[in-house]
Amino acid sequence: MLPSEIHVIGDRPTLYLDGYPATPMAYTTYFEERSDAAAFAGAGYRIFFVNLSFTSLPINSFTGFTPFRVGAFENPDAPDFSEFETAVRAILAACPDAVIFPRIYVSMPKSWVDAHPNDVIPTPKGGRREALFSEVFRADGAELLRRTVEHIRKADYASRVGGWQLCGGQTQEWFHHDLGGSLGQVAAEPYRNWLQEQYGEENGTLPTPEDYTDRGAPLQTSENARRYALFCNLAVAETIDQFARVLKEAVSSEQIVGVFYGYTMESNGKVLFGSHALRRLLDSPHIDFFSSPNAYLQNRAFGMDWADMIPVDSVRLHGKLPFIECDIRTHLTEAIQNLRPGEYPDGLYRLDNGTSVWAGPPTKELSREALRKCFAHQLTRGSAIWWFDMWGGWYRDPLLMEELTAMKAICDGDLHREKGTTLTPEVAVLTDERSYANLLDHSPLMNSIPHTRMALGNTGIPYDLCACEDAEAILHRYKAVIFPFPAPSEVGKCAMTLCRERGIPYLTATPSHPVLTVAEIRDFCDQCGIHAYTPAGDVVYVGNGYVGLHAAKAGEKFITLLKTCRVIPLFGTDVEEQTTDTVRFTLDKHRTALFAVEPTP
Repeated sequence: MLPSEIHVIGDRPTLYLDGYPATPMAYTTYFEERSDAAAFAGAGYRIFFVNLSFTSLPINSFTGFTPFRVGAFENPDAPDFSEFETAVRAILAACPDAVIFPRIYVSMPKSWVDAHPNDVIPTPKGGRREALFSEVFRADGAELLRRTVEHIRKADYASRVGGWQLCGGQTQEWFHHDLGGSLGQVAAEPYRNWLQEQYGEENGTLPTPEDYTDRGAPLQTSENARRYALFCNLAVAETIDQFARVLKEAVSSEQIVGVFYGYTMESNGKVLFGSHALRRLLDSPHIDFFSSPNAYLQNRAFGMDWADMIPVDSVRLHGKLPFIECDIRTHLTEAIQNLRPGEYPDGLYRLDNGTSVWAGPPTKELSREALRKCFAHQLTRGSAIWWFDMWGGWYRDPLLMEELTAMKAICDGDLHREKGTTLTPEVAVLTDERSYANLLDHSPLMNSIPHTRMALGNTGIPYDLCACEDAEAILHRYKAVIFPFPAPSEVGKCAMTLCRERGIPYLTATPSHPVLTVAEIRDFCDQCGIHAYTPAGDVVYVGNGYVGLHAAKAGEKFITLLKTCRVIPLFGTDVEEQTTDTVRFTLDKHRTALFAVEPTP
């Protein structure tokens, strides 16, 4: 197998493959029969995530959707890895030096579900799935994981396997299969034991689903409901860490392991989501990278930032690599019913004439702009990227492949680029994952969090996104702090106290004023002496030796730098390379310009 690891160079986690730094850009698809892996290989990409599932049961318990036709352990006595291996061999035929990352869905086959009624939960479609905190699931899932790794390590393609991603739960993203914390009889004993261990409480009882229903009260009033919210998130994190440990041991710690987790800034309005215990995993020696999609709110409209769901700067602070899923829809995105006729009901994942999150822009030119605005965000954050060509064929256009080739070249050059002192944000936005326990499902306070995040993207002022738990370590870097969570946990309150003790001004959402607006944030930053790179309204990208701008409306634009720099245009504008402290250019509406920024001699 191909050795891989993450080295922190300066403050930047860097992927190493076979002892050398490697560009962390990858490709994957659900529908391997429509894969464009060969085209991506021709564009210079070498890392390919390939899906493997233990089960044929749906990845989405609400819609019934699954991309998998073969569950490897549907017959535990005769494992079938053919679906995975056909995809791997097709990639290697097109790209012999490809690096394969198995993306393993650790979810149990129907035979296991039927045999373990005390370890499963009901799902909205009437089926049953494993409870993510079940000890039996942890043990049996680990055994299937060991068998999978053992099989792959003996395969003829083993030398091209370079890393792993662990998936599970709803949509493979480690959410509870019911998006409701697996709250039911299966949770009674685990929760009671946790209460005894954490609080010394004996004979604890479960809250009810109604305890999380918004009835007009602004905050959660039940202490028991708050505690269960903490438990059901922490339990998922502990399950993930156990599987990651098993996988690390199976590969003798010679390869990196990543997971979906930590969706603090976008949680679909649900308290018992399962993804709000990132702090439990940030220091895990078994996990090397964290993934999430870029945010979906407002169907990824233009004119706004497609921000991070996870606190990427805390991920980096702990030496982990943010490896972000960029599933950017294009003009080529079709309804899945057209791509696998007869396999999915007509109402599943409708495009709705371009108004749903599943639909792409109407033209190839706007599709290119979607790629550009996504790329500008991720490059300036220093995050790794995997392009998720979900149904296949989304990028099968010469204009788009030309763009994806150029982006790979930019990131190749970035590996060895001397940046000197880079421009960095002066504001920290602190996430407070434990504060979800104070909220109610789909309540105004819950929904306020992503709306503040959207406002942050249009202030003309960049920010870093960190977790409240890291305040002690990072506050010295910033002139001001913003708290977007309106009902802070004790951890969030401690972070605010640290700000006061250190004389660092902060702005916070509150129950009576839960959404912070563009004007409020910009005014606060102006009062704090925060440097504004551009007027409010457009999206500015700053960091990692690059600056960029996405135009909410057409017109003359400028980006004012903190100091005179060498500015090198990369895409979106025909201005000349120059040495300046203010770069001026013209952009059409919903276009993006990106520049490399280097210190002057």
